[in-house]
Amino acid sequence: MHGQNGPDLFSGSDPEDDLLAQLPPFVAPVAASRGAVVADATSLRITEAIHDAFGDLSSERGLTRSELEAACSAVASPEAFDQRFGVFVALRLLERVREKAHEGRYVFNPTSGAALLVFERLAEAGGVEEIMSLLDRTQRDVASGVLDEKELVRRLRRVRRDLRITTDYLLRRVRSRPIEELLGQRQHHRAKAPLMVNAQRLVEVVSRDFPGLRTNETHLIREALRYSAAVDEFYDRLLAQASTRRDFSMLPAEQYRTAALTSSMAALAGVFSEVVFDPPAIQASPAGTLEAAAKHRPPAPRRRAAPPPEPAPGPDPVETARARAAALREQRLAAMELLIGGQDEADLTQALRGRSWTAAVTMLARALRASADPSVPFMVQVSGGLAIDPAGPVTYASPVSLFAGVDPARRRTSSTPTRPLADGFTHRRFWNTAPADSTSPASPRRDDLEPAYW
Repeated sequence: MHGQNGPDLFSGSDPEDDLLAQLPPFVAPVAASRGAVVADATSLRITEAIHDAFGDLSSERGLTRSELEAACSAVASPEAFDQRFGVFVALRLLERVREKAHEGRYVFNPTSGAALLVFERLAEAGGVEEIMSLLDRTQRDVASGVLDEKELVRRLRRVRRDLRITTDYLLRRVRSRPIEELLGQRQHHRAKAPLMVNAQRLVEVVSRDFPGLRTNETHLIREALRYSAAVDEFYDRLLAQASTRRDFSMLPAEQYRTAALTSSMAALAGVFSEVVFDPPAIQASPAGTLEAAAKHRPPAPRRRAAPPPEPAPGPDPVETARARAAALREQRLAAMELLIGGQDEADLTQALRGRSWTAAVTMLARALRASADPSVPFMVQVSGGLAIDPAGPVTYASPVSLFAGVDPARRRTSSTPTRPLADGFTHRRFWNTAPADSTSPASPRRDDLEPAYW
């Protein structure tokens, strides 16, 4: 929302025009006549272009007039460049590389570069920036001990006088000038808080090192407070005008951002307490409508699962499979106990080499399968070595060892002593305690097991 009776943030005066308006009072202390200051921005543009050319292209040998004219061709006509070039040489903005009449190469005087920086600060912050700079320099010099009392008093008086002049000038404009003139001063008085901080720090340092200058400190603080009150009055008038015109562009955007970040919710809501808003229009596309309908559609009725079928007559196939697996484990356990022969470990290499190739491979494969069964407490280990017997039934084989470890829950009745292992199992020795011709299940024979397992 913009005001209709005056300029806003986006239709303010040209920054070049603002700077040109401040140049005459700035140059007045050293001007030879009232016409010493240019009335348009062409000279500033030419100076900036020459400065940039030396900063980008120059070497120790300098630049020629033709090179400078080419650098300024985008901002000034050849006639305007010729007119200003003579002035720049006469005022030593441009100096000849050698002091000879025929010398055609020039260098840029750094003092003129410093003047451009001052002009830039003048356009951005007015004279308040220079007052802050003097406060900061004085504080550093006092802290480092390079200022005597006489020079310190001179600087304190200078800051106090500049603050009084700036405050009186601002108050006169706030109380008597139209709002359009005040809008151009907004950026010149944004450093009120930093200026007060710098003044306070300077007073603290001076009070510590120069306690006899209390009167000067008091006068400085008084003028700083007057300037702060004048800035508040300046912005109060801008706010009153903005409220009357309903124009939010009266203040810079940074101040609205600061208010949004630091003000309370009630204060922010009060800005729109008297604003009437139209109800928002409903914007619904066909695709959005279909998507919303799909999200809020009632779920489809859930179908109940069919009851499980009645089991078929006869034995349970699951129990049959379990019984078959238990019988296979018993066969594997009995076969492994027969192979180990009641020892904690046994070497199966000779037993394998004494068989045919088919029988040896079958015996080793079944032993490995039994070792892989977690419920069978035996482990088969195949070594990386190799035994070769060209005349034997098995011409070559790797050493194979069998190790026993029995879970206490599966311990069988035996008079053989046991010894515990670290993993909770025990070693047991199993051997045939019955006669050789006995058919007791506790003493299976190799001939009985081999047809069924091996």
